[in-house]
Amino acid sequence: MGRTGKEQLRGNVASAIRDQIMGRTVQPGEPLRLGQLAEQLGVSVTPVREALLLLTQDGWVTHEPNRGFRVSAVRRKDVEDTYLMWGTAEGELAARAATRATARDVDELRKLDAQIRDADPSDGHLATSLNSALHHYVSVIADAPKLEWFAEAASRLVPLQFPENFHVVPGWSEVNRTQHAPLIDAIAAGDVDRARMLAKDHFMGTGNLLMRWLDSLDFWGEPDAPQTPRGPGRLAG
Repeated sequence: MGRTGKEQLRGNVASAIRDQIMGRTVQPGEPLRLGQLAEQLGVSVTPVREALLLLTQDGWVTHEPNRGFRVSAVRRKDVEDTYLMWGTAEGELAARAATRATARDVDELRKLDAQIRDADPSDGHLATSLNSALHHYVSVIADAPKLEWFAEAASRLVPLQFPENFHVVPGWSEVNRTQHAPLIDAIAAGDVDRARMLAKDHFMGTGNLLMRWLDSLDFWGEPDAPQTPRGPGRLAG
């Protein structure tokens, strides 16, 4: 298996384990055993270990030497911080797009937005896929790979993976159908400040919808528990 195949397998295994954490199949503090997960997922131990190390980097799992991997508690304020950073990155991507968008780019964004509005309301997966395509196209227009990297990193920290599952969040469908047109108008007009504000508000509002829903499910694990300092932070690289 080539490198790309190995990375895809690791990513698929990480997504499957993350789904178990999100679905509370495994609880905060519970150990994650390599052999058991490998058997459940029909893979060898190696991609499971690699996936758990990836999830450790993203905060879903903790790794203690000689003690293995355990499920981390998901704290509400950590998700709030994630959306703050995600919204900021997306706002800057939209602002950059407002300085670079061509008439053809704007037409493509409007076509995607029209497809979102015309999509069957019962087909949530199509709606989320089109949403993802629209925001990706904004990133392509912006041509700011570092900002896009931060946005993608933030998306991995959200307790509900997009685009696979986000359509189940109450209120999201209406946001998806109504909030893109003003953003596209701002990008088309070259209005940098408005594009930045609308994109950031869009993502922050989406985060608020998600957190209110998770509140109703009593999802949070130890939401107010202080974290023990772990020394200097990991350098970005």
